[in-house]
Amino acid sequence: MRVAFLGNHTVGVTVMRTLYEEGVLAGVGAHPPDPEDGVRYLSVHDHAAAMGLPCLRATGRSPELAAFLAGLRADLLVVADFRYLLPRAVLDLFPLGGVNFHPSLLPAYRGRAPVNWAILRGETRLGLTAHVLDETMDTGDIIAQRSFTLGLDQDVGDALQILYPLYADLAREVVAAFVSGHVPRRPQDHALASAFPRRRPEDGRIRFDAPARDIVNLVRAVARPYPGAFTQCDGRRLTIWKAAPIDPPGGESAAPGTVLHVEEDRFAVRCADAAVLVTDWAWDAPGPAPATGKVLGG
Repeated sequence: MRVAFLGNHTVGVTVMRTLYEEGVLAGVGAHPPDPEDGVRYLSVHDHAAAMGLPCLRATGRSPELAAFLAGLRADLLVVADFRYLLPRAVLDLFPLGGVNFHPSLLPAYRGRAPVNWAILRGETRLGLTAHVLDETMDTGDIIAQRSFTLGLDQDVGDALQILYPLYADLAREVVAAFVSGHVPRRPQDHALASAFPRRRPEDGRIRFDAPARDIVNLVRAVARPYPGAFTQCDGRRLTIWKAAPIDPPGGESAAPGTVLHVEEDRFAVRCADAAVLVTDWAWDAPGPAPATGKVLGG
């Protein structure tokens, strides 16, 4: 069996390496150049080149990608973290069809940034789904799933470290199923579906008039390797990487965003219903914690 692969970033490299180890990988399609490629995440393009694999950078609907994939004469298409929808003409190039790896327990959290959205909404059960690839977004039959628990003191970086080996495990399972000719398929219950839009760095702005748990979930959802949740103080940007909800250490009448208490390596900030204790932060230039009484968010 020959497999063509489309992917991006560390997730893509993880699946690509697994397909290569399984001896089925015919060639690779990667995103066009991306400022995060090889910096914040591993680069599919660079790793494919180092492995001596045919590789093309292209968007999903470009004629160049269709021609490249047709030339691979692959039986199956596998996709992981490739952000472009594919037209039917591309899907029809593969006699065995296509499989996408989506980091949620479908049909929940279809669409972009599912791990970030799940953490933002306080979910503790997350997962990964291998599903049949079609022309719409994350709607195809489910082939296999893995689930895991994420603690409320863990963040998106922790979730990714759990997910990466799950991608490899699921990729091996999918390859074995197609090689055997026995591929399980379970239609999604579309009545249970949820979908969320892409997230942008500006969506990480903290509103301290929100409940403490909501603020902490935002911090967790966009922690490293994402750009981080942020606020302003005296015209400077303050990125908050780690926080926890606490009972306010005094200052119950203080306005949301008020710094209530400062120690060398942490500080507490008033929010709508309690306070958050910030234990990891960074200014846009080096500096100490904001002073007691300062109001964040201005």
